[in-house]
Amino acid sequence: MTTTLLALALVSYFAASAAYHVQLFAGSPRAHRFARISSGAGLLLNLGGIGAWCLGHSGSILRDATMPYSLVAFFLVAAQLAVDLVRGWSALGSLTLPLAVICQFSATLALKAVDPDSSTPPAILSPHVLALLLGFVAFTLAFSMAVLHLAQTSLLKAKRLQGIFSRLPSIESARTGAHFMAIVGFSLLSLGIVTGAMAAPGTWGARWYLDLRTVSSVAAWAVYAAYLGAIEILGWRGRRTMYFLLVGFVAILLAFLASVNRGAGRTTLTTPRSQSTSGIPS
Repeated sequence: MTTTLLALALVSYFAASAAYHVQLFAGSPRAHRFARISSGAGLLLNLGGIGAWCLGHSGSILRDATMPYSLVAFFLVAAQLAVDLVRGWSALGSLTLPLAVICQFSATLALKAVDPDSSTPPAILSPHVLALLLGFVAFTLAFSMAVLHLAQTSLLKAKRLQGIFSRLPSIESARTGAHFMAIVGFSLLSLGIVTGAMAAPGTWGARWYLDLRTVSSVAAWAVYAAYLGAIEILGWRGRRTMYFLLVGFVAILLAFLASVNRGAGRTTLTTPRSQSTSGIPS
């Protein structure tokens, strides 16, 4: 059931992605409506698949090698659909939906069979893991809006003010949206690192801070801290601040992959040492 539902969600996300691209390049209102409907259907299917997986597993969802990707896809599409419905930013879907498709494909391709034993306790998504996943989604949205901002400025400089340009959010809206999502992601990442560091000495050993997950999380945090410092202290504005968000997305992507891969690499859930040693425990 889990595999079927997540596979159907993947198909819906792919259809929504294609529709968003048709709307962007052709300006089709019908494609825009279809993209919204497909996104909503995919969310319901994805939620059903995640729920089915949780009923057949125990422990943290980050322990599985695939489910964190499906959760990211779910939150990313949900955020995109909300932004589209509230602000009408359909162009953002041409960036966020392909990323959701990649995440969902990664989850569906390697999904392990769900244990049919109904006596298995439901899996629990800890607050720290939720902070990591939501933070990554926020940074992904910031990255996508930064790309739209750079595309807008490039088209404006080239005086190509028709077609795609007219369907992109304004330069100021894209900049403001990217900055807001970067702040949200930075706050969530900071929360995870601080709470993880408070628990680490007593449960993870003296060298927890040398783990790849810890180092990569702190490195990503430093990039976004530099971005905020450049804006608030140095007064930077415009294109060069958007490049921070591009670099920051690469850094947080590496941190996310490190956390998921290392977290899924250990199966023992009963000892403190089996817990995640990153800034955000699993």
